[in-house]
Amino acid sequence: MQYESPDKNLIRMEIPNPQGASGSYFEQISHTCVMTGMQIRKGDIIDAVTPIFQPLEANRSISSELYIGKQQGGSGGGGDIFLQLGYVLVGLSFQTVNYYGHGAINALSLIWRRWLNGQVTDEEFISESLIPQLPSYVKTFGSAKKVEVYVPDEYVAIGICGRASSYVNTLSLIAVKPAFDISAIVRTQDINALVRVNLQEMEQKLIQQQRDADKAAECDRQRAQLQQQQEQADRNATNYQLTCDFSGGTRSVADGLSIVTFNNDDSKAFDGKLRLLYPNRSCIRANFDLQEPATFAVMYLSHLSSGTGGRKGYSPVKIEVNNKCVAANHDPRSDNYTVDRFEITTMLHVGTNEITIALGNATTHYWIECLELLIGISENNQNLTITT
Repeated sequence: MQYESPDKNLIRMEIPNPQGASGSYFEQISHTCVMTGMQIRKGDIIDAVTPIFQPLEANRSISSELYIGKQQGGSGGGGDIFLQLGYVLVGLSFQTVNYYGHGAINALSLIWRRWLNGQVTDEEFISESLIPQLPSYVKTFGSAKKVEVYVPDEYVAIGICGRASSYVNTLSLIAVKPAFDISAIVRTQDINALVRVNLQEMEQKLIQQQRDADKAAECDRQRAQLQQQQEQADRNATNYQLTCDFSGGTRSVADGLSIVTFNNDDSKAFDGKLRLLYPNRSCIRANFDLQEPATFAVMYLSHLSSGTGGRKGYSPVKIEVNNKCVAANHDPRSDNYTVDRFEITTMLHVGTNEITIALGNATTHYWIECLELLIGISENNQNLTITT
């Protein structure tokens, strides 16, 4: 298989540009194969795509040999093989979303047409939407947009292009109208640059990866269960609960807690959570009064570090209680809110207490969703007053 004029026949289909699209541009083309499928990694969104190619034989049929290109995206999520033997890839259908402030795609389906006697027929097959929609807890901004990428009639996909970082930010196809010259149908360096695979081995590898992912998910579930048990134990030891919830650009502060912020932004992004913007300048101060010594006290913070171009950011904060360091250079997990627990009983005293959260030498912004204090005092001295 060769092309009469690469400049004339090769078409890079338009690349969708979702809000916040980032990542590095990628392009993969095989000049001696047609594209017949993809290996796709998925979690909340499409984490990675790997093109699957098959050569054309001298009689214009599709060879049984399978080759894969280079994976584009990250290693998150689990993997699936989307392949239709005897068909060629002609289109994509997916949604573009703004995922934690960055462009991404989800609900990806592949579109094939049957290859018969060296031609693309009208018989079409679309993969089921096995890749799930974004779950409800995922932070997205703006409306998801449906996108369809179709190659022109009589054209076939021979490659992919788009942008990717730790996940796939946007995706499109590279297409060509094949022209045959039997003497040119050879295994050239273009084939040698690809990796030949065995479909069964490929499927077994994905099954093992899924098992590993299920095991990791079970560990996460057990960890979350232990955290819930710990939080319940904390509440059982608590006389008083003081919270400040940052939501929708407002602050919902419990009676008894005073919050002051410096060099921050109550942004509409991230559902209006408070954003610390400036390294070594931005901070939060929380004040409350105790009339009796605390017998138990913990602080919960729900927070995150901004990602950058789909990669993990760095947003360390210094946390102090009454000028005593609780945590120095504490960097939350990027791109998703995580809850951290801090034991602060010995740092509290009778009178005014102050908690400071100060942004350090950060390279990305720090976001805080909620600050919660669980405080216990002696049952004989259940008096807690607050300075507001």
